[in-house]
Amino acid sequence: MNRFPPPSEMMRARRPYLYSDSECNDAYRLSESELSHHLDTLTDRNQHKDFEVFCRKLSERELCPNLRPQTGPEGGGDGKVDTETYPVDERISERWYIGNGKSGAERWGFAFSAKKTWSDKVRSDVKGIVGTERSYDRIIFITSRPARQRDRLRIEDELHKEYGVKVTIFDREWIIDRVFSHGHKDLAYDHLKAGEHQLDKIRLGPRDFQRQQALDELEAGLKRLGSTAQEQTQAVSDTFEAARLSRELERPRFETEGRFKRAIDHAKKYGASYQHLRALYEHAWTAFWWFDDIEAMQDQYEQVETIAFASDHAFHISKVCNLHQLLVGRVFQGHETPEELSFVDRSKRLKEKLLELAADKSRPNNALHAETLLVFHRMSEMSLSGERENLYEIWQALCGIIDRAAGLGEFPADMLETMVEAIGEGAPDSQAFDTLVEKLAEFMAERSKEIKAGSLYLQQGERKLAAEKPIDGIKWLGRAVIHLSKDESREDQAKALYYLAVGYRGAGLRWAARTTALASIIQYLALSETEGDLRVETIPALNLFAMLSLQLGHILDVLSTIRFLHAIGSNAPLDADSRERLKKQITEFDQLLACLLIVRERDEHPTF
Repeated sequence: MNRFPPPSEMMRARRPYLYSDSECNDAYRLSESELSHHLDTLTDRNQHKDFEVFCRKLSERELCPNLRPQTGPEGGGDGKVDTETYPVDERISERWYIGNGKSGAERWGFAFSAKKTWSDKVRSDVKGIVGTERSYDRIIFITSRPARQRDRLRIEDELHKEYGVKVTIFDREWIIDRVFSHGHKDLAYDHLKAGEHQLDKIRLGPRDFQRQQALDELEAGLKRLGSTAQEQTQAVSDTFEAARLSRELERPRFETEGRFKRAIDHAKKYGASYQHLRALYEHAWTAFWWFDDIEAMQDQYEQVETIAFASDHAFHISKVCNLHQLLVGRVFQGHETPEELSFVDRSKRLKEKLLELAADKSRPNNALHAETLLVFHRMSEMSLSGERENLYEIWQALCGIIDRAAGLGEFPADMLETMVEAIGEGAPDSQAFDTLVEKLAEFMAERSKEIKAGSLYLQQGERKLAAEKPIDGIKWLGRAVIHLSKDESREDQAKALYYLAVGYRGAGLRWAARTTALASIIQYLALSETEGDLRVETIPALNLFAMLSLQLGHILDVLSTIRFLHAIGSNAPLDADSRERLKKQITEFDQLLACLLIVRERDEHPTF
């Protein structure tokens, strides 16, 4: 018997705030045996119509949301379907997180039956449905009776061969499985009057209350969103956030996985590569830490690796390292063999990529980040091979990295701190590790002190600009930029650079203002890539850069910036007022550019 708890228990113990804080969120009392008996005796209670409504509602949640209620007294046994799909635009169906999106473009017919002789009923219903000549792409039959698998498959094949349409039969076991594993006991109670509803049993936690409100708002917003480029970009962010909330609410697995797959599809189709990577990685992370599913995590591993490796960005490749570390743990604990996890090949590819990035000294922050990941990779190798007596070289290597990171503001020091804290729990007592912890503590303390000072300088610089004292503002803001040049304070540094550019412009130093505005844009774009969503602060920085370029007569820079602003206006998730303001600003730049071209001599114009 394995002595290690499942991953979900381990993560819940370490970070309980990432999981549901509700004691009970199910107010329905119903057992599987009770539902089975209820379905078996439907005809005794004359609940044929109730069963049809129940099946339609269950099908809307499980198979396709686009079902229309059947009107009139006749049912499927008279040659008509009990319900059928209606056409849905692909841009709407792709936002579903349950069922099959193909149902939006295909015509599906449904028949529901509580008759004991289900095999005769399905044959007559399929014959009648095909006889309507409505060209159904698929027919789904749901029976309240149990059906042996071999009988179901045989009849499905026979009907498909006879009528040329795909037929799927779902029986009582499928109904019971979906009701209990996917949380549909409310449908059984509402439409079949099965079980009890005890509202006073719900104990919803405060975090879950906020999460559920946010999730409901996101899902409602996704239904309202149209198909413009801005709305599709908004959908990329909203579908990802909905998946994350569903995970933390510990909704049934089919819901959470459906939301993650929707987020992945949206990011792949409408988002940037780093948004696609984020969705894939979080899906894999969720499969492992929430559903204890190593196979599902493995299915995502190669996809995460492919996108991350193509970026040549150590931050993205660290996601591969995180997934690889899960494989290390599984092999170390004896759950799977290295062969079962393709461990050797994956380790080799990861190590080669990290060595490649660590050798690229033209990107010192990225290279040192990759080198740090290599050290932790080496430590994993030593743990698996039993070389724990050689951990001294790991502590020594990390001390050297800390020394070199002192001059690299964008090095992710938080990552190093988190990793050392984690390995400290199981590290053997040694003077070398004590030295590492002391060095790291001093390093982080110095960075924190500088960031605090930078924040104070930034506030003072803003006050000076508000008082129309640009020279004084430049003095304070210049110091803020230097002190905030850390990975963990990148947002404040981008803000400080923007205000510093404003100060330079106010003091008549346009070249300095242009350079600083460009630096601010770069930082905001870097933040956007890291976080997965475009920073709206990029827009005022671009506006400032465009105005400075106009004043300096840099026509090509103006054109490039206007093009960038047009792209943001077409794709960024801006509200109506913000979009209108951006449109007016672009029009103003066009007008100013026209004036500049008119007053300049012909030979002063750039060659296009």
